[in-house]
Amino acid sequence: MTQPLISIITISYNCAAAIEKTIRSVLAQRYPDFEYIIIDGGSTDGTADIIRRHSPNLAYWVSERDRGISDAFNKGIAAARGRYINLLNAGDTFASVHTLEELAPHLTAPLVTFRFMEENSGEHSRLVDENEPDMEKKALLGHQATFVSRDVYTAFGGYNGSYKIRMDFDFFLRVLPHHQLKAVDMDIVRYNAGLSGSVKHRLRYEIEGLISVFLNGKKPNSYILKCIYLPLWRVGMYSLKRTVKKLIGYTPRPQKSPATHPDPKQTTFIG
Repeated sequence: MTQPLISIITISYNCAAAIEKTIRSVLAQRYPDFEYIIIDGGSTDGTADIIRRHSPNLAYWVSERDRGISDAFNKGIAAARGRYINLLNAGDTFASVHTLEELAPHLTAPLVTFRFMEENSGEHSRLVDENEPDMEKKALLGHQATFVSRDVYTAFGGYNGSYKIRMDFDFFLRVLPHHQLKAVDMDIVRYNAGLSGSVKHRLRYEIEGLISVFLNGKKPNSYILKCIYLPLWRVGMYSLKRTVKKLIGYTPRPQKSPATHPDPKQTTFIG
């Protein structure tokens, strides 16, 4: 079986402090058959200069104004040539230099998802059940740890620009009823929550999720009532947990990664 060409896409906008470690993480991969694409939204803080320094090792990059995250994702997908496509956020890194070569043999389904770890909290993501009947739960995949076949994008199109945050959830809601998902218990990405840790972000996250569920025809019982109380309840509990952790000086226990293989050179790009 031949190795699939993998396209890694990073989108960026004014993230000069974070983009370098992501670029180094990707370019350090030992897997021979991958390409790296960066779509920058016209940064003014030096991000484009950092990308330009690495341009000889990039398959494609551009720095120009776009219409948001979905538009940038779709530009990257249009430029990609790989059989599988991964969207790695600026500021995120692969777990080791061997990550792509270790996950490549598992790319045998239209969508393949792995685990990731939030680097600030040390918490690992849940691994979705491949046979989960509830599409709302099944669609809660981290796009940075999911590899999607080019054929899926060809059949269903890209990401909906109406969403500012939940475009990936909406995409998976559309796709998963029609394509097989494979879940692999392997930790592949170090994820930085960044903006997604804010309460304002969380409120929009919840509301966009409910809109996507409604528009995709997967309305839960008492949907209108849930639209009113669910975002406020979830955001309230989220804020309470954050406050309690700060008050008690909570420090997460070191967790053993489900299946990561640290490399001695890892610290040169994960920082």
